[in-house]
Amino acid sequence: MKGRTRDCPEAVRQRRLTKAIEFYAAAVVVEDDMPNASVDLFVDAGIAAADAICCSRLGVYAAGENHNEAISLLEQAERGIEKHLRTLLNLKSKVAYTHQPVTADECKRASRAAAAIVEASRRISARATPWGPEPHVEQNDSGPQGGAADQPREEGC
Repeated sequence: MKGRTRDCPEAVRQRRLTKAIEFYAAAVVVEDDMPNASVDLFVDAGIAAADAICCSRLGVYAAGENHNEAISLLEQAERGIEKHLRTLLNLKSKVAYTHQPVTADECKRASRAAAAIVEASRRISARATPWGPEPHVEQNDSGPQGGAADQPREEGC
């Protein structure tokens, strides 16, 4: 599937990663008191994280309105992680554009999906080189690196 993409210089990759981390952190802060806002922020975190992954691996990110194209591009960059973006994008319309509140289950799914994709973007971006996309090498990471406060959490709403 060929979709609209934009070139992704290093500065853009870094800013998308920063936004992913910020959106995720904000979502965690409000998730118990404001689940709708939290899920919206989890979705934003997932989109920004997907962009950072695609930038790191492919040197481009999805620029179109078609969610399936963004999912397909992410699958090319990091097979398996696209399921988390799909989970988040499936909640986007409900949380952002309807009167319906998210359920506790939807909030938990969004939290888990965002945690997974943000952590993957951190791991992949950490290996990206400033002169171009990272070569795609399958690795079996043993888990997140860094301090516990820096890592996405797995609990839900």
